[in-house]
Amino acid sequence: MNISELYRASGLAPVQNTPANQGAAVHKGAGPGFAGPDFNELLSRELNVSSHAATRIKSRQLPWDAALEKRISDGIDTASSKGSRQSLILADNVAVIANVQSRTVVTAMNRDQLRGRIFTNIDSAVLV
Repeated sequence: MNISELYRASGLAPVQNTPANQGAAVHKGAGPGFAGPDFNELLSRELNVSSHAATRIKSRQLPWDAALEKRISDGIDTASSKGSRQSLILADNVAVIANVQSRTVVTAMNRDQLRGRIFTNIDSAVLV
């Protein structure tokens, strides 16, 4: 299940592209000759949500919105830049386990469900 399907299932509306935010280039200050990704390229990177994670998001009534999705996506980008494969991403009261290479949220939980948990098979943790 991708994020668009999750939005449709939950009744939430995703943030839409507007003419004001299209076509801008993103440069991270890497200096002359830096060929940073185009903003539209960044927007086209889709965050996928597994069916298991979608079920958890709904059943645990997690506050999933476009802002949280962007923070998780940014966390995946950060983990990817460090060579991570599976990452625990913590954002406010939500924690997700994500497969970095496929940009897929594997499971999700809230802060209360983190107590007493042991996370295995992850190689990084990102706080966003």
